[in-house]
Amino acid sequence: MSEVDLDVIASRIRDASDVFLFTHEFADGDALGSMVALTLYLQAMGKSVHAFVPGKIQSVYRFLATDELLNTMSAAQATAHISVAHVTCISADAADVDRLGEWKPLFLSGAERLVIDHHDTNAGFGEVFAINGSASSCCEILFDLFNVINPRLIDARIASALYSGLVADTGSFQYANTKALSLVHGAQLIELGALPDEISRSIYESKPYGSLRLMAASVVASRLMYRGQVVVSYVTRNMLADSGALDEDTEGITDELRRIAETKVVVLFKEASDGSIKVSLRGKYGFDVKRIATKFGGGGHLLAAGCTIRSELGEAEVRILAELDRYLGPSRI
Repeated sequence: MSEVDLDVIASRIRDASDVFLFTHEFADGDALGSMVALTLYLQAMGKSVHAFVPGKIQSVYRFLATDELLNTMSAAQATAHISVAHVTCISADAADVDRLGEWKPLFLSGAERLVIDHHDTNAGFGEVFAINGSASSCCEILFDLFNVINPRLIDARIASALYSGLVADTGSFQYANTKALSLVHGAQLIELGALPDEISRSIYESKPYGSLRLMAASVVASRLMYRGQVVVSYVTRNMLADSGALDEDTEGITDELRRIAETKVVVLFKEASDGSIKVSLRGKYGFDVKRIATKFGGGGHLLAAGCTIRSELGEAEVRILAELDRYLGPSRI
């Protein structure tokens, strides 16, 4: 879906006084950058703001002050507050309402619900939405939105949060979703105070040791299929325990696997703590992985998508490979 109406969103935000912010589970750099940027920007507008991120927040993004700015209100406090106040709820970077995780009921309780996103599978689950599937990141849409509302409020901290999301979702401006405008926006954010070297060092050179051990284990466990066109790997609960890593430390494994020459698809099966299987899909050379994810109720982008399958790991693999057979089979060798 592509439906961009920043003027309407901007008007709703100007009128709001009490705002709750939401993003998707397993929040990545774009999601966290969006949450931090929105929190700081709305505070600069004089709003009361609380941001809710499901699950644990990746430690590499603490340089954005995630500990101080996000999840500062308990579920009980938030539920009590929203029941008596006129709260505007804003979802950013979530392709559908279920991706809000444990905070979904809170979002749906809002007096009005706004959605800002760059996933073209987003059907617009709020009353008002700004969805641009051609944008590289949600942070890029937010930068446009902030410029519509009041560009003078964008300070160095907000610029850094937006730049972090832009860098994370474009793979440091390497992926196919990088447009000329993405580079222009990046340059503008640097002029506003974002420091590329510090941000890149924080994101890419500050990983816990356990995350590197986990990545190594996942690379060792990988195998090539479909005449070398697909690389498949896993992150099991045992692998997490053995490496001393956390669920949040799976970020970056698919990026490492996609470096393999001549592969078109990366499939990473991750055992979640609730017993479900999280499937991360990455495409190269234009191979559409979104069509696979949507078959299982997931979504995402052409070259980066995911879904959740509630089954044993083996069954989830069988189902995903059966779908890959349609495009790359019949031989899985």
